[in-house]
Amino acid sequence: MLMFIDSGEGMPQTPEGQAVHERIGEWFGRLAQDGKLRSGEELQSVRTATTVRFNGGKPVVTDGPFIESKEVVGGFAVVDAADLDEAIEIAKGWPGGGPVEVRPCVETSGV
Repeated sequence: MLMFIDSGEGMPQTPEGQAVHERIGEWFGRLAQDGKLRSGEELQSVRTATTVRFNGGKPVVTDGPFIESKEVVGGFAVVDAADLDEAIEIAKGWPGGGPVEVRPCVETSGV
């Protein structure tokens, strides 16, 4: 899984921001065309987050993100990669400008 890290402010509504957004769309298009993209989504602003924490085993629901941070996951893509090296190469092509966390998914059978 590739997790795209950003400031939580979203893409700036400028010509430069629009150009980046277009490059991101092209990047996803190439991954899909190459058969590497399994799924992916852009997440809404961190301001829309709801967190469920557990206090003494009881769920407590609060508005807001789960941690205080200057960086948040802005979206993700699940990709088919032969190994970590290929996943890293895919992540290196990310045109969004921010960090990309590369993490293997847990393999499960029958789920």
